[in-house]
Amino acid sequence: MKKVLAAVGIASLMATSAFAVTFTGTNVVKAGVVASKHNMNLYSETTKDTQGRVCAFCHTPHHALADTTGGLATYLPLWSHKLTTQTTYTPYFTPTVNVDLANELQGPTILCMSCHDGAIAIDEHYGNGLAANKLADDGFNGTAIGLANDVNNAGATNLSNDHPIGFLYSDAKAAHGTDLNADTTTFNGGTKTIADQLTAGIMTCATCHDVHNKDNAVNTANANVNYFLLGDQNGSAFCLTCHNK
Repeated sequence: MKKVLAAVGIASLMATSAFAVTFTGTNVVKAGVVASKHNMNLYSETTKDTQGRVCAFCHTPHHALADTTGGLATYLPLWSHKLTTQTTYTPYFTPTVNVDLANELQGPTILCMSCHDGAIAIDEHYGNGLAANKLADDGFNGTAIGLANDVNNAGATNLSNDHPIGFLYSDAKAAHGTDLNADTTTFNGGTKTIADQLTAGIMTCATCHDVHNKDNAVNTANANVNYFLLGDQNGSAFCLTCHNK
């Protein structure tokens, strides 16, 4: 066990160039996946699904992909999109919590990385898609995280400048005490608690983000911003769900 926190999972893998793709649709909070940036048919450069399907870029009712990660993928909901093969990252570091790095890709995280690794085309599904259609990292606030041109310029697997996941929330709570709220705390005063959003007690991408754009929160200061977050960013309310500051 190393005294490190596992790296954020919406991240990248190879030191290869990624090509930016241009979103041409709407990204309305709570409007569902069709009216969001997770509709791959709404990017100008992508190969559209021949039947106009949206779910097909990630899911398939038949002939789903087998786990090609050597057992890392603990959650494969009828998956149709190529999985990342990257398993080792330079994580965000803290000296206060011991974390098993094997947890970093738990739950939905490895699925998020199927697009956000910056190396696999976002329109890839059923083995189809243009290799150039990848998410790019602009060095700050990029949609692919950890590419070679990130702000640390430390290589494609560097994720040390991103919020960590892959750790047991109970471990972090034990180490940081009152600096973290109890896992019974709710997001935005709603019904979803921190514990509800953990995977076997582990923080994953889905702890913070709602990929299907249904249960995420409206940003009351700027309703046009939609990062699929489960809490309002206004006044840092979302951060304060976990962090007692």
